[in-house]
This record gives sequence, structure tokens and C-alpha cells, in this order.
Amino acid sequence: MNSGQGPDRRESRLRSLRDRLHDERIDGLLVSHPPDIRYMSGFSGSSGLLLIEPGLATLFTDFRYEEQARGEVGESISLVIASDGLFDSLAERLSERPPGSRIGFDPAATSVQDRSELERRCGTAIWDPVSGAVAELRTIKDPGELGHIEKAVQVAETAFDETLGRIRPGMSEQEIAADLIHALRIAGSGPLPFEPIVASGPRSALPHAFPGPRVAERGDLLLLDFGARVGGYCSDLTRVMVFGPAQPWQRDLHEAVNEACLRAIASARDGIPACEVDAAARDFLGELGLADRFGHSTGHGIGLEVHEAPRVHKREDRPLVAGNVVTIEPGVYVPGRGGVRIEQDVVIEAGGRRTLGRSSTNLIEL
Repeated sequence: MNSGQGPDRRESRLRSLRDRLHDERIDGLLVSHPPDIRYMSGFSGSSGLLLIEPGLATLFTDFRYEEQARGEVGESISLVIASDGLFDSLAERLSERPPGSRIGFDPAATSVQDRSELERRCGTAIWDPVSGAVAELRTIKDPGELGHIEKAVQVAETAFDETLGRIRPGMSEQEIAADLIHALRIAGSGPLPFEPIVASGPRSALPHAFPGPRVAERGDLLLLDFGARVGGYCSDLTRVMVFGPAQPWQRDLHEAVNEACLRAIASARDGIPACEVDAAARDFLGELGLADRFGHSTGHGIGLEVHEAPRVHKREDRPLVAGNVVTIEPGVYVPGRGGVRIEQDVVIEAGGRRTLGRSSTNLIEL
């Protein structure tokens, strides 16, 4: 089971989900989002539906994944290999239930077309939207999940160190990105959680710049946003460097963002509203007159997906809780000059928080 989820954890997750369904008088839940399926069943394939009922959980997949599924789902989940399509097999299974059974689905993970197909093929069921039932469970990481995330951080840091030793002026963003991707895979990453961001010079002011042909020159800022995946779980880090001695404005900008990052991390703890963590970074940058160049949220959850709940956002009133793993990533972007973003991965613990990884966030002069 490459997600590191033992049968005991699946059973506990199934019980928690069934308790919610019982409270909402839902007879079953159809799980269709692949990360949610993996979380509940251990199945990591790309073709599947998971039907969770009071006394039974059934994974529907196809012939391509038969052996993989049998090795991943264990004894907690029944397995159906669909020969005529997943929806047909699901409809056959639901036909065994009393007409009018209420079956939940996640509207955020179900397309309009799939919703229509469900109603057409499984017409005896009543389809009820149930938002975020699995996503909410996923926000609190168990020790096995946290171990995978910590390892993913280690892999990302190792790859960054390897790449850093080879970066030189005259390399294009695309060349640096290719080197970083290679280093991530060699260091032990599975499929990357996202295409690394590599942005040099004025392009570092583009928060989500795609690596391009621009050649990095002496005096340029260079921003790298990258992550690894281990056991299905993601890391997400951002580091900034400069080719040659830093100019005063570059050093000042980096110091401001680094301090904002440290303040946000220091404020994060069990029970604090996420918006207060965002404010710790945003208000400090505001004191320096930089808040108008910080236009995104301070962070987001990471796990089986690189962007998942909870958000660390100025309008997110829900408190962080022990077991959340979030990024803290303030940034300031000056059009025409360059930008700085510093990103750390942080686990919320009962006594506060812990930053994952060991690498420094100081400005690197190449």
C-alpha cells in the first residue's frame, strides 16, 4: 500500500464518515475525486468510484487496475471490476437498494455531465449534494501521513541543494527547471505535485511564472517554487536567490518577506483562526508599505493534493487545529523589477507548530 494507510486507519475513516452520513440521514456516499478515493480506500489508480454504505464500502474500477486495486485496498473494501463501465456497475449495485435511497455526492468533484449520467442510469436513487465530507477528514493528518509529508520535504530540500550547486548565470529558466525536475526524481520523488516555478529577473514578480527561455543574468533575482511527492503526499517550498551580490532593494525586500513568513509561522497554533495567521504576515508588510504588492493568501493545506483545505486566508475564520499541515508563503512582487516569496511547510501541533525541513530561508547569493 504505497500511500502508507493501514487497514486500521481506513476503518477509522470509514466509521467517521458513516457517522456523518447517519447524522444527515444519507444512505450512502459516492466518492469520485481520486485523492478522496485514495484516502478512504488506499486505491491510487486514476479510474475508480467508491460507494460507502452503512455496512459496506465498494470500489468500482476497470481491468487495467485489477491487480493494483487488489494489492491496495485490503480487506476493508469490496472490489468490483467493471466490464461495461463504472456507472453501469454502480447502477447494478444501487438497484439492490430500496427505491428512494438517498445517495450523497460531492458537488465540487462531480461534473454536470456525470450528475446527469447518475440520474439517468441510477434513477431509483435520490442524489443529494454532500459537500466536503472526505475533504474535511483529510485536513487532519495522522502520523503515517505526516511521515510521508516530512519525507517529501526532505526530498525537495535534497533536490534543491543538488540543483543549487549547478545553477549559473547564462542558464535559461527552462534549463534550471529541467535540472530541478531531474534532481527531484533522483532524490526519490514520485510524480511531481506540480510543475516547478522558475522565474528570473523581472519575471520573478509573476507569482505563477511558467519557466521560459529567458536567460538568467548577473544581478537577477531567481525564484524557485517546487515540491516532491512521497507515498502520494506532497511538499511545497519556495526559495529565492540572486546572481552575485544582492542590491540593497533586493536584500530589503527579501528581509521583509522573510520576517513576514517568520511572524506568520510564530502565530500559527491549535485554535487560532486562519485569518489571524494571514494577518500576522499581511499587517507586517502593511507597516512597510508593501501590502498592496501581496495579493494572494498566506497559505494553504497540503497532503494528497498540493492545494487542499484548510486555507490560510484573510477571510477564513475557521481555526487551525492540531494535525493540519499548511504552507506559509507570503510574497511581495514589484512589476518590472522582481519579486520574493518564501514558503515553508508547517504542521500544527497541540503546543503550537513545527516547521518541516531544515533548509534556510536566507537570501542566497550565487
